[in-house]
Amino acid sequence: MEVLVFAMKVLLIKAPYKDVYGPIKLAAGNYFLLGLGYIAAYLKRHGHEVFMLDPEVERLTYSDITSRIKKLSPRLIGISASTPDFSNALKIAEIARCDNSGFVLLGGVHASALPEYILTKYPGVFDAICIGEGEETALEVCRFLNGEIKSLSEIKGICFNDNGKPLKTPPRPFMSNLDGLPFPARDLIDLDLYKPHAFNSRKGRTATIITSRGCPFRCNFCASKLTLGGIFRARSAEGVFDEIKYLVEKHGVNHILIQDDTFTYNMDRAKEICRKIIRARLNIEWFCFSQVTKVDEELLGLMKKAGCYCIGYGVESADKEVLKSICKPITVEASDYAIRAARKKGLRVQAYYVFGNKNDTRETIEKTIKFACGVPSTLSFFNKLVAYPGTQLFDEYFGKDYDNISWGEFVPMGVNVTVSSNRLNKHELQKLIVKANIKFYLRPSQLFEIFISIRSLSELLAYLKGGLALLLQIMSWRRRVKI
Repeated sequence: MEVLVFAMKVLLIKAPYKDVYGPIKLAAGNYFLLGLGYIAAYLKRHGHEVFMLDPEVERLTYSDITSRIKKLSPRLIGISASTPDFSNALKIAEIARCDNSGFVLLGGVHASALPEYILTKYPGVFDAICIGEGEETALEVCRFLNGEIKSLSEIKGICFNDNGKPLKTPPRPFMSNLDGLPFPARDLIDLDLYKPHAFNSRKGRTATIITSRGCPFRCNFCASKLTLGGIFRARSAEGVFDEIKYLVEKHGVNHILIQDDTFTYNMDRAKEICRKIIRARLNIEWFCFSQVTKVDEELLGLMKKAGCYCIGYGVESADKEVLKSICKPITVEASDYAIRAARKKGLRVQAYYVFGNKNDTRETIEKTIKFACGVPSTLSFFNKLVAYPGTQLFDEYFGKDYDNISWGEFVPMGVNVTVSSNRLNKHELQKLIVKANIKFYLRPSQLFEIFISIRSLSELLAYLKGGLALLLQIMSWRRRVKI
């Protein structure tokens, strides 16, 4: 019997998240979700009709979402969520289940970490869960709904209820040829709705890109390998440059945020991307994350010439034993070098620290605060340890008892501390985070450093907004621990 194959209407929805951040959300930006954008573009390439909703930036209420679902009547509804916004994804799925007969597919890092638990805890809400990358999986779900694939069990990388019990299919191999993917379907949502975090605010139009997937490092607090894998897979320098040029020429973008875990992991590739931007004389500014062992002065100099204005480093701690305990393959000396080398080349530096690791003590955290105040980083972020599902730490802290967990508190700069070290309780840890922020930012030399880095009135206003947000968050923290 011949199967009728037809174009399918697909709706992809990003779960809202800012309501879980507390006062600091005042400084939070909104970014186009590249994961859904890639899936949308991939499905469109194969002939499907795709729509996207971003309730946060479109200011949609749950009633609005209900109306959109009813109006579009999609056959497939894909929802993406991280851990802190999972409860919002659940609400959207329940709406979809009540107001549409479409297939509801959940994806994202939280779903990839706990697929069986989610299906068991919320039976009948999700038809299936996508584990890992979503492009090929979403396409095969469409083929299943079209009748081309006879059973969900034939689709790799999903979990679904089979006769009342979760069935996880074999894992889907991660894509090797990232250059073969179309650019994310940014045309599905107005790019002007997206604004960067206050500390990365620039003039003009901002866009995000990702130039690689997968992180080969094994930091025990990071869950990115669940969706992106543990092997570094990079797009070619030519492919990355083509997308940057496309964003500049077709979308009028002049500010780019590179969202790779470690953009400079392949330093030669990063240098070639910079050279292409320089040769083309693209008038752009950009930001990226790096690892302190994956930079040198030549690369940092090229990055500056190519328009990079700031680099973010995950320093985490200034104690070598703590770094060892979290499987962070860096040294304190490497962090010191990388920060100073970047500043020497004229780049701003954002340094990220994590407090509350299992071996952290008051002394190790005081040492880290002293280090942060002693290196010339422009901004420092003192985050609480969050043991995300899918990490080694999550199993150590929570075991298999998930029912009483408040997923909305899994925010590094959120209001509440979710876990603490062996030698510090949650209140002591929160007090040290407050102390770190006050000690770092209220130094006259640091305030002057931030002030002279500002290049426009809009940037000044953004920094003031960010400072106010941090102050309100600190006040919230202080009230909770009665400092």
